[in-house]
This record gives sequence, C-alpha cells and structure tokens, in this order.
Amino acid sequence: MIHGIILAAGLSTRMGVPKLLMPLDGSPILSHVLQAALDSSLDRVILVAGPGLMSSSYLRGLPRVSARLRVVTNPRPQEGMSSSLRVGMAAMDPNSQGVMVILADQPRLTHTLIDELKAVFLRDPSKIVAPAIHGRRTTPVIFPASLFDELTAQRGDVGGRDVVTQNLHKVVEIEMGSYYDDADIDTPEDLRRVENGISDRRRTGRPVGDEI
Repeated sequence: MIHGIILAAGLSTRMGVPKLLMPLDGSPILSHVLQAALDSSLDRVILVAGPGLMSSSYLRGLPRVSARLRVVTNPRPQEGMSSSLRVGMAAMDPNSQGVMVILADQPRLTHTLIDELKAVFLRDPSKIVAPAIHGRRTTPVIFPASLFDELTAQRGDVGGRDVVTQNLHKVVEIEMGSYYDDADIDTPEDLRRVENGISDRRRTGRPVGDEI
C-alpha cells in the first residue's frame, strides 16, 4: 500500500495571493496535481490544506471526487512544510509500505510518472525513489516505512529533504530527461513560464533536493 501526500497548505507569500486556486489551462493549479495523483495507482491520496484553502468552494467539494481521496487541514501552516507532512502522515493507514510526498504547485506532474516511481519502489520497498532530470534530483519522492519516524521528526519549512540527504545510500534516482517538466509555481513569473511551456525556470541551479 502506497499513499500520496499532497502538501497544499503553503502561505503563497511569494505570489501574494493564494496561488493554488489561480487558473492554469482553465483549471486551478492544484487541480492539475490532484488529478494526476487520482489518475495514478496510489492506494490513497491525502491532500493537506491550510485553513484558508479549506474554506474555498473548490476544496469543499473535493471529498466527493474519489473514495481514495482524504482532505485534511493543517491548522498551523505558518510552521512550515514539515507541519503539513506530519498532518498528512497522521492520516495514513499504519500498514502503508511507503509514502509519496507531492508538492501541490508542480502542475505538470503526470500519473504516468507517479506510477513509474511507484513501480520502481515496489521492487525494493526499503529504498527512497525520486525522479531526476539530467542528473538533478527532483520531486515527488517516495519514502519507505522505515523512514516514517524520521519524516515526522522534521521541523521548519522542509519536507523530506534532510531525510534524503541523511540516507543517500538508500536513494534510487529514475532519470526522466526531458520527459518530465518539474517546474513549480511560486511567483507570477513562474506562472507565466509554465503557461508558455518554458521548463527551464531553475536554470540558476538549486541544491539537490532543495524542495523535497
């Protein structure tokens, strides 16, 4: 059993407005990521939203979308990404073999990629599985059950980044090349780039796993 946790409780400070409900290709940014997760073979999808997002009409209708979807609230999103991860993991089935940590602002994520990562993980459920683009590790990432305690111990505005760096011997990278556009949306400029199909927004370079 593999769960997916979508981290969607961010405060959108760089955008200035709640970014996940901004339109992209006619639908909210969040809906692209959520649809990819629900179209995949993940056994359960847990969407972690902040109080503001939970009060939106879009979120109120989501529990009816799929029996595999559970929407939970992070009451303290100001404590950073790690707080959303803990809320999501608390909602998981305790028998889960692994968890895929998914960022809600990567709208070009596909169910095909999710399923490919899951298939690799199931060959050895003791490993961390992540996609890579021309050698640069990126997200989403699957963590095995043996690392759940380390994930829930994280604090601050990080997801599983430190867990990855502390367990590099367990990491399996799946090279995606140009097959996967992992651009995330933090600013109006990012949104324009994604709308225009420009996938090199990280051309300045970031530390490996910076946003995991």
